[in-house]
Amino acid sequence: MIALVLRSFNRAARPLAAVAVLLMAFQLTLVAAAAAIAAERDIASLAQLVPGFMQPLIGVALLTFGSMTTITFFDALLVMLIVQLAVYLASEPAGDVESGLVDLLLARPVPRHWLVTRTLVFMASSIASLVVMMALTLWIALVMFGPDGEAWPAPRVVVSMVGHLTLIAWCFGAVSLAASGWARRRGSAITAVGVTAVALYLLDFLATLWRPLRGVAVVSPFHYFRGGEILAGTANTTRDLAVLGTITIAAVAVAYVAFRRRDL
Repeated sequence: MIALVLRSFNRAARPLAAVAVLLMAFQLTLVAAAAAIAAERDIASLAQLVPGFMQPLIGVALLTFGSMTTITFFDALLVMLIVQLAVYLASEPAGDVESGLVDLLLARPVPRHWLVTRTLVFMASSIASLVVMMALTLWIALVMFGPDGEAWPAPRVVVSMVGHLTLIAWCFGAVSLAASGWARRRGSAITAVGVTAVALYLLDFLATLWRPLRGVAVVSPFHYFRGGEILAGTANTTRDLAVLGTITIAAVAVAYVAFRRRDL
């Protein structure tokens, strides 16, 4: 099992390193920019530039230096980057089937479910490591650039952001793993789950603009990760993490059943 997991890390080392460097660079730049803005003028004045419908999503993040430095954890592009990375990493079993590698692996006395467990451990640990690295980079950036007299983000807020971002990426990674239980091509699994993730994010976003969609938006995992609400202290953290965790566990269970039953 350890050899299989290490092999997965070796194959994905370059994309993981590239994403890690990008996230670290963005976090350092964001804190440096927030410090510069705080030194020149009141950061809260930026919130007035945000349209009314966007205030609950990001307006609260522009009220203080501390809140502004946490934008990395719920910025739409970065969240989608991490989600899509999880989708890619978790589609590994489909890639093994497509390349014929699964025949070589299972020719040895290796239980079939090990291939799912290998990818699950690989995907989950990779995503968790990236998100924790973002939090550590935030702390380093605050030490380097944090201006005197400006409060840092509360530890509970950062921990909550880390938990939500990790779980929502695991959620879609688990769905991608389940899709790999049927897909014979890796690209098919990635495309199906990746496009679904974008569609569900847009659904949740549009629900903030059009009230009739708010009842439908509850099906979107992104509905349970609102960075602005976490900063404002209005998020139902227990419910949100429970929903994301339940989806993840259910998708993982489906992945094991589907891969065990599929014709290889």
